[in-house]
Amino acid sequence: MVSAFEVAPWLIEVGHRKTAVFVSVGALLVLNYWLAVVRPRQMNCAPGEACHIDSSPMRLNRVLFWISVAIYAGAVAVTYAALWWVRMQS
Repeated sequence: MVSAFEVAPWLIEVGHRKTAVFVSVGALLVLNYWLAVVRPRQMNCAPGEACHIDSSPMRLNRVLFWISVAIYAGAVAVTYAALWWVRMQS
């Protein structure tokens, strides 16, 4: 960890503002949900077009979106569980 902070000291400032970072990323994930899941269902694309709900690019978008949500949820859980644990030990 020390070498990471030596190379990128701005990480300390990001750590101080972790709640704002998590809220911002959560808002971007909500926007991405609309772009990857809701909007394609509202579009009237013919089968075979890239914008069709069952096309390969749209399936890939949805898979990557749900992977991002899982990583985000894990990061939030680990971060705040660690903070809770540290406070309980004090």
